[in-house]
Amino acid sequence: MTKTSALAGAGATESRMVGVTSALATVCIWAGWLIATRYAMTSSFTAVDIGLLRFVVPFVLLSPIWIKKGIWPKGLSLVNGLLMMTGSGAVYTLMVASALQFVPASHVGILLPGVMAVWAVLIAIVLFGERPGRVRLTGYAAVIVGVLLLVALKPGGDASSDMLYGYGLVSAGSLMWACYTHAMRQSGLGALDAAAFVGFWSFVIIAIIALFTGSHIPNAPVGDVMMLLVTQGLLAGCVAVITYGLAVRHIGSTGASAFGAMTPALTAIGGVVLLGEEGNLALAAAVALVILGVMVASGVFRRVIR
Repeated sequence: MTKTSALAGAGATESRMVGVTSALATVCIWAGWLIATRYAMTSSFTAVDIGLLRFVVPFVLLSPIWIKKGIWPKGLSLVNGLLMMTGSGAVYTLMVASALQFVPASHVGILLPGVMAVWAVLIAIVLFGERPGRVRLTGYAAVIVGVLLLVALKPGGDASSDMLYGYGLVSAGSLMWACYTHAMRQSGLGALDAAAFVGFWSFVIIAIIALFTGSHIPNAPVGDVMMLLVTQGLLAGCVAVITYGLAVRHIGSTGASAFGAMTPALTAIGGVVLLGEEGNLALAAAVALVILGVMVASGVFRRVIR
């Protein structure tokens, strides 16, 4: 082996390590966001409080970007802009936070990525004429079975009306995120530009809502407020944007998506261990099916075989 090839091999290994580490960090942040939101929604906070703490940090830290690019980036269409603001911004956060008032974090961690993957392919089929092959369809089928298993065999028997309402909110939130994904791809914005755009408008919207509904943040424990500022605003709102971008750059979108499929498992473990949520075989089976389904649908196994 020549010195040049050895250096190239070392560089490739280092690049992959950066990608893998970034992907793992992103997945941990996503899972932590759900667990922290569930904790907050079952304590002294409201969905509006969660929104304020979620978007005030990117509003401030990413202000150089939206000040430079403008609060509505040049070339961004009205439709794509509104879909991005709705799909990952204030409305999405309020909906998922409200769902976590009724549904355990372990369930939401499974439902969000699973149902989102199904919504995303349905949108691609209906609007863009995409025709997924049998392998991908098999993956989506596994996701659907996992979701149905989770709902049908929940701990404690039949789901209450509140829990079914929460499941509906999660499904709607998944549709919003799927719309955001497609709109983001068409917008031409970079990850940080998109985060700054969504962060600005989402904080403005949440702040206006808070003027009418009020906020419990001033009366909440300082430790809880700081914890949410870190997990919601700093990590989920800013750091995850950077780490996910690094993961895509170094191991590709398929590899990053495969690591993203780990979110249900980490959220389920965190919900059971940290929040005392009930776990059972149905939960474990649903986690396994959704992870396998998302990975198959993303095409990661085809890349490995090749």
